[in-house]
Amino acid sequence: MLVDLHVHTRLSADSNATAGQYLEANAHGPLRLGAICLTEHRLFPTDAELDRDYAELSERYGVRLFKGVEADTNLGHLLIFGVTPALLRRFDFAHRMLRAEALIEAVHGDGGVAIPAHPFRDSGYGVRLAELMAKVGTALVAVEAINGQNTREQDRDALVAAEKLGLAAVGGSDAHFPTPRWFKTCATELTVEVATVERLCAELRAGRARPFRFPDAASPAS
Repeated sequence: MLVDLHVHTRLSADSNATAGQYLEANAHGPLRLGAICLTEHRLFPTDAELDRDYAELSERYGVRLFKGVEADTNLGHLLIFGVTPALLRRFDFAHRMLRAEALIEAVHGDGGVAIPAHPFRDSGYGVRLAELMAKVGTALVAVEAINGQNTREQDRDALVAAEKLGLAAVGGSDAHFPTPRWFKTCATELTVEVATVERLCAELRAGRARPFRFPDAASPAS
C-alpha cells in the first residue's frame, strides 16, 4: 500500500488545494495512493463537518484520508500522526517553537508517531538526529528520508542517516498543490493495507515501511 505522509490543503496558509482535488489527481495514472495524510501546518482540525466531508470523499474515491499535523518545533518541522485529545490539551500546535523532545516523547507515549520532516532541508533535525535519539530513545522511530521538494542530495543525506541510526525511512510529497510538480512524487510503501490512523502508526512504529519514489515524478529542485 502506498501512503503519502505529507500533504497540505488550503487549511495550510501556503496552499489553496482541497482534499478532493488531490483525490481526483490520484485517480489518474498507473500507480495510485491507497491513503493520503493531510498534515496541515500548525493545525490539527477537529471540526466534525470536515471529518464527515473527508469520510464521504474517502468512500467516493476508495482512498483513505488520514489527518495529521506538521508542527513547528525548536529543531524544525515534525510530522505527527495519532493525535489524541490529551495531546491537544497538552500542546498548542499553533505555537511555532514547541519543544521537540517533549513532543516526540508525548506522541510516542500516546501510541502515535512523530517524524522529523525534510531533516536536511531548512531544519535542525538532520545534524542532531543522533543527539536526539540519545535523549528520547525509542520514542523516535522514523525520519522522512525522501521528500518531493528536496534535492537529491538532501534525500541522500536523510537516507544515510536513517540507515546509520536504525530509523525507519519514509517518504512524502510535501505537496501544496495537486500538480505533477508537487503531488505523487514520493510516498511511503507499507507491507499491509491500513484502514485507520492507529494501524498506520502501528506499522510505522514497527518499521514496516520504506520510502517510495514515483518513477515518472517531476525532478526535484537542484
